[in-house]
Amino acid sequence: MRALKVLLVCAAVLPSACSDGTGPEPGVDETQLEFVRFPSDLLPLVTSQASFWAVKGEDRILVMRYLPEQPGEEGEEFLEFRVAAQSLLRRPDGTLFQDGDSVLISVLVSPDGRFLFQFEPSGLRFDPDRPARLKIVYRRTEGDLDDDGDVDDDDDDLEQRLRLWRQESPGAPWYPVGSIRLHVEKEVEGLITGFTGFAIAG
Repeated sequence: MRALKVLLVCAAVLPSACSDGTGPEPGVDETQLEFVRFPSDLLPLVTSQASFWAVKGEDRILVMRYLPEQPGEEGEEFLEFRVAAQSLLRRPDGTLFQDGDSVLISVLVSPDGRFLFQFEPSGLRFDPDRPARLKIVYRRTEGDLDDDGDVDDDDDDLEQRLRLWRQESPGAPWYPVGSIRLHVEKEVEGLITGFTGFAIAG
């Protein structure tokens, strides 16, 4: 909750530093960004896709985890997406959600190893006053954010620049999303008002 309050203040007081892509910050080409990557040895242990039903009038949450390394264990979380009771606003066709209406939300992990996630259905809108919340946890990188085999100044520099980005479609520009990075927890959190592709990068 404290992190969310900080994020809300950040979005309200520092719009130039916490843009949602609709402000003055221009989109950037993918080649200008450095993406956090899953450790190569953990890629087989990553759940590559997940889905859940979001319902107007109910709090719902989707959690994606690494597959457990031992039977009976619970895999560690790397993504959490929360939809509050009144977050759902409009379907992709523009019609409003009413209490009790539902929609199937799906998340697909990029197969190339980047912390890049495609959310569907494209065009789904959330209430800007009650946005959905996305949390991405990069703790399992153990400091090697670029997965080049060592932890060095490049990784430290990348971590300092980390933020949440969105891309409307493959090949389109990337735009910054209002977000915060929690250094100790190794998490990036952002408020989401519509669906597209999301990634953490610097």
